[in-house]
Amino acid sequence: MTEVDGLAEAQLDQLPGAVAVVDVRTAALAVVFVSQALAELRGTTTQAIQGAGILGLVGDDEARLEALRRAFDAGDTLTLRVAVADAVRGTFPADLRFEPLHASQGAPTHYAAFHEQVGIGTPRADAEPAARPPVSRDDRLTGLRHIDLFHEFFRRDFAIAQREGRALALFVFDIDALGVYNDTFGRLAGDTVIRRVGRSLLAGLRRASDLVARVEGGRFVGLAAGMDAEHAQAHATALAARVRELHLHHPRSPSGRVVTVSAGYAQATPGPEDTPETMLRDALRSLESGRVARSQPAGAGDGASPSE
Repeated sequence: MTEVDGLAEAQLDQLPGAVAVVDVRTAALAVVFVSQALAELRGTTTQAIQGAGILGLVGDDEARLEALRRAFDAGDTLTLRVAVADAVRGTFPADLRFEPLHASQGAPTHYAAFHEQVGIGTPRADAEPAARPPVSRDDRLTGLRHIDLFHEFFRRDFAIAQREGRALALFVFDIDALGVYNDTFGRLAGDTVIRRVGRSLLAGLRRASDLVARVEGGRFVGLAAGMDAEHAQAHATALAARVRELHLHHPRSPSGRVVTVSAGYAQATPGPEDTPETMLRDALRSLESGRVARSQPAGAGDGASPSE
């Protein structure tokens, strides 16, 4: 597919949500386009999803496929709940909303499938079954860990690192000029950006022991064990770069015309007198010092914090 009703593939790929396009003129309901956002959500490649066809979107369920065929024939819009399996986040439910696309007058030739996350996030594999928190403790907007749950795990992991002499890295990220973005495009568009940024950060912290949570608004925190200071600084910079490389359009961004994040971090092997609160303050101080350094002329700041 190169164009459907005036929407070129390049334009579809710039949409902030996860999108696939199905050609209903084919008996197999071929998937002819998959956005990068959908590939990120599924933890795979666009080619893999496209190669799996409609079964790669909705699963191998003949009754569901028949319902799709009937809806497509009638030109209806419908929503399906599907189970998505991801190697990092486990299995989570998601909604696929199918809407018709018309290349000309008459019956639709394609359907666009808009993939929305519902409940991303499974309990940590190293938690005891009785202690595993319910999915409702995930952040409702992004599906990332709820900040209260994050703090529980942070205190636990900090105590383990303190007792066993392990290194720990804490990251803080803030979407730049999110309020300006909301003023320009509206709050719903801003929420979509928050979800995309959260998914990108989660994909960058992929180990089973890593954690990512949304604090509020466009601020996120991440936790990784076993990172030395040099690795933590490089990782903070790389995660911020991942967000920039999403190329989410932001015409009033202070750092180019795309959405970016400021990044800060704290790294330590906690000693007996250290506390989680101290480490969090250090990470926030790193975030703010990076903002100051970027706002000053070259050479005016100390540049203590990594940022995109």
